Amino acid sequence: MTRNVSDRFRSSLYLILSLLLLIYLASCYPEFKNPIPPPAELKADHQILGTWLRTYKGDQSEYKEQLSIFPRRSGWIDVVWIYDIDKKEPSDGINLLVLEGYSSSVNKQRFLCLRVRKRDFNWAGQRNQSWSDKEAGERPFTKEWIIVNYEAPNNDELVIKPFSTQKVEELIEKGKLKGEVVKEEVFKEPSLDKVLVTSSSDELVEVISREGAGAFIWDDPNDTFRFMNILVFSRSKP
Repeated sequence: MTRNVSDRFRSSLYLILSLLLLIYLASCYPEFKNPIPPPAELKADHQILGTWLRTYKGDQSEYKEQLSIFPRRSGWIDVVWIYDIDKKEPSDGINLLVLEGYSSSVNKQRFLCLRVRKRDFNWAGQRNQSWSDKEAGERPFTKEWIIVNYEAPNNDELVIKPFSTQKVEELIEKGKLKGEVVKEEVFKEPSLDKVLVTSSSDELVEVISREGAGAFIWDDPNDTFRFMNILVFSRSKP
């Protein structure tokens, strides 16, 4: 009995923490109701599978992150993002986010479409249900996706460029994308606005094809927060 209560408590705590991480992630990057469609023959990009590490400095502290990418038979991938590793200041431990999604491309530019992994949530009370591995044809569990452009210049480097809230907001204001923008009222900082793109997948692909991935990415070498916009990882060595 005590063990069952403890298990339920841990499960509820994990759910709450995952939701808080989702809110944090949503405040940093724009969300998409409709992602870039997966290719007809969906396969995991083997060049990016495995474990990746990066270290960066911010607020006079050094931060470490680990990104592990695992393939599924369906062609989808699971992404385990661990951050706040080995912080110098005392903390409550590492932060962990588990995502699922797939890789796709538009005009030879590669993208990852990711969402919080649905099997980690017990909305319908079906904790023991075996989820199908044919997600590509199903309605998205949360509807909200994040999209990142990525490059793998060689086998030991992975560069991830998340779509920028500010850039996507500009595309919405210019009428190139459909979406909803909720302005951040406290700091009046555009990068903290809540942005939800409602354009269809076909409309999104059309804009990417016409404008290029650069129209969605904030890449200013002088930006203090460039480490949040351009994520450079190195492959973990045995």
